[in-house]
Amino acid sequence: MLENSVEIELSNNLSTLEYLELIKSVGWKSLTEEQVNRTLQNSMYVVKATINNEDVGMGRLVGDFGCHGMLTDIVINPKYQGKGIGTKIVLDIKEYANDFVKENERFIIELCPTTGNRDFYIKCGFKYKPENMDGMYLWIDKTK
Repeated sequence: MLENSVEIELSNNLSTLEYLELIKSVGWKSLTEEQVNRTLQNSMYVVKATINNEDVGMGRLVGDFGCHGMLTDIVINPKYQGKGIGTKIVLDIKEYANDFVKENERFIIELCPTTGNRDFYIKCGFKYKPENMDGMYLWIDKTK
């Protein structure tokens, strides 16, 4: 865990360049600035974690603003992984969703965790039921 004197600051002002730097830090596929602009503008909720003015993590909730959302882009700079930052980000997103959903409504948050991260999300309160659902993906790749 982080030293008690270190404070993790959460905010909702993730920039395009901050997003690009964070995905680069974990070795994800590169994206264009235009793509990331659209990505951030069309997200339901975006959160950034900062320590001592350094961007160390992020997370997003995307969805239909009705009943479906997807937790995505939970990224923690490798220098800061395993210190509770990811948990803090996911709990903040869950809190946003809880506040967003009105009385007598339901909202599902789905996710497709990267390899090795399933237990992390279970600890954050997500359910894993392989008998009901398997996560899948498809990249549409027009990069050269």
